[in-house]
Amino acid sequence: MPAYTYKEVEHEEKPKDPEVFGQSADSITSQPPPYEDIAVNFQPEAKSSRPRQRINSGDLACAIDYGHEEDKTPSEDFNLFSSCIRTHSTLTDFYRSRKAKICRGFYAFLAMAYVAYFVASMVLCQTQGFRDPTPLIVLTCVVVVVITLGFIEGHFGERIQTTVIQPMENFFNGKKGMVNIVKGLFLLCVLVAIVVIIGTSVWVRPHNATSMLGIIVLLLMMLLFSAHPTKVNWRPVAGGLLLQFFFASLILKLSVGYTAFKFLGDKIQIFLSFTNTGTEFVFGEKYTDHFFAMKVLPVIVFFSCAISVLYYSGVMQVVIGKIAWLMRVTLGTTAAESVCAAGNIFVGLTEAPILIRPYLGVMTKSELHAVITCGFATIAGGVLAAYIEFGVPAEHLLCASVMNAPGALAVSKLLYPETEESKLKVLPSGRQELTPEQIEEGLDPEDVFIKPEQPKEKNVIEAAAGGASASIKLVANIAANLIAFLAMLTCVNAILAWFGSFVGITNFSFQMICSYLLMPVAYLMGVDWNDAGVVGELIGVKTFLNEFIAYSELATYIKNRELCLVGTSMSVRSEVIATYALCGFSNLGSIGIMLGALGPMAPKRKGDIATVVMRALLGGIVVCLLTASIAGLLVTEFPAPPSCLMQNITSSILPGNTTAETVLNVTLSGLTDLPTVYNTSLPAL
Repeated sequence: MPAYTYKEVEHEEKPKDPEVFGQSADSITSQPPPYEDIAVNFQPEAKSSRPRQRINSGDLACAIDYGHEEDKTPSEDFNLFSSCIRTHSTLTDFYRSRKAKICRGFYAFLAMAYVAYFVASMVLCQTQGFRDPTPLIVLTCVVVVVITLGFIEGHFGERIQTTVIQPMENFFNGKKGMVNIVKGLFLLCVLVAIVVIIGTSVWVRPHNATSMLGIIVLLLMMLLFSAHPTKVNWRPVAGGLLLQFFFASLILKLSVGYTAFKFLGDKIQIFLSFTNTGTEFVFGEKYTDHFFAMKVLPVIVFFSCAISVLYYSGVMQVVIGKIAWLMRVTLGTTAAESVCAAGNIFVGLTEAPILIRPYLGVMTKSELHAVITCGFATIAGGVLAAYIEFGVPAEHLLCASVMNAPGALAVSKLLYPETEESKLKVLPSGRQELTPEQIEEGLDPEDVFIKPEQPKEKNVIEAAAGGASASIKLVANIAANLIAFLAMLTCVNAILAWFGSFVGITNFSFQMICSYLLMPVAYLMGVDWNDAGVVGELIGVKTFLNEFIAYSELATYIKNRELCLVGTSMSVRSEVIATYALCGFSNLGSIGIMLGALGPMAPKRKGDIATVVMRALLGGIVVCLLTASIAGLLVTEFPAPPSCLMQNITSSILPGNTTAETVLNVTLSGLTDLPTVYNTSLPAL
């Protein structure tokens, strides 16, 4: 190692022309070498016999031992460190200057690779018969359509707006008579389609007409409890009901729609089953012994992780934006209300308002009421995943989640109509974009766009980890609430049973009270009278306790029906209606959650939020019942499961004391020993 020494020198002792690294002091002052040259030239060698030179710098001078620099050639100054720095700088500059072209080339390479894979998979599936290529074809078509629409909007959106949309708006603005005629014809066609669909359902099953009566009763009740009955704007009410009817018809009346939702539900179930790998690793092979804690709750963690990744990638923002646009156009609601309603389909009642947090402080009471009602009327995606894990039909849960969003806006505008001038008014043309601060200053914006916040995560790994960590609070709250509510329910039932024993009422319980009180409500939704008590009990448990408990009881009834346990089950039609009726956070416990979430987001509006929260809870309850009534209007009786049909056949053949479990335990080998009439009647099924 060369020796470096520092010593003080006096000002008057200045070398005439010192040399440092082979350069004069003047050259150092006039041409300072870059750090690369310093790295090249500064190559200390072993200590030499040359005299020590001193350089004056202020009050200090540095004397440095160095080798014989005059003996070196320029080629010897080159080293690996300098080469790496220059190469890195060159590559960085090259990438920055051609970043767009490089990205386009990379995407083009990925597209060509996928096309080659797609063609090869189609050929191999047809020739070798590996598997059905339909899912891959559907996925490819969806991705191509989304990418194409995004490309058109990103590159030609402004041109289309100025050359096509605006001229059409100007033309139709001057032809209001023609526009009214077109609207009238469109509404007439929609009305005819609705009448035909309802008429077909009632013709097949006349009892479905009861659901129509239930819809009318619920709407009249909302009008009766409305804050301003004479100020109701019927466009959002009619538009919300129209969207609900459309989605219900799509899954309950059209085989294509039902197949699509069934396919999506099955894929979601497969996706959620991947949770079992992580759960088994953490809790062991016998994790299913504790079904709820180790089977259901981990699903929420995994689903929350997936939602966080989708938010980071921008997929959720696009989906929420498109759904919000559909509701804004159909219902005429503001962008903030529509975005919050669309967000509630995927996230919970405390997370959805975060999407519009900057605008909560300037909302009217009617808009705040709509935001709260949407939270009460819907469920979070993670909780929906848990209900699917219970065994509740995934396709009906998905449809109910989508239907409740526009229904919440419709009921909200009926319960609390708009009487103020909204500062979040949205016009179709809108170009102006104002900040919340400008709105608070009293500006009257022509248009306000609700732009999603940029993700704070640096990469997808951080997004996934953040989503999983964020679900811990939700999982803990669900577990704690279930422990508390079930314990409280048991205590209440014990007290009621004690009082009932003095008057000869056996099994007197909270569920029995709900069953008798809400039987008429369940019947008006379209439930058969034999099952009305059970569905009324589930609605009461969901409203006064927790929807998790209600869905767990519904799952028990579904399993009993699949096992053909007569007397402890209900019809498939009643199960479907109950699935729609329970799909919402509208229970008494959610009031505190909503107040605790919205208060910090809009501290100046705490009084207004507390004023409308009870009315919003009533609206959320009615939305779930209204959705169930629409489902009851359209759904017809489903065929009985094959296992139950087999039991019905064997019930007249086997001994009378044969139970459902005995029938289910009959093996294929045992079927050959049954009477001939059993085997001959089997193909008729």
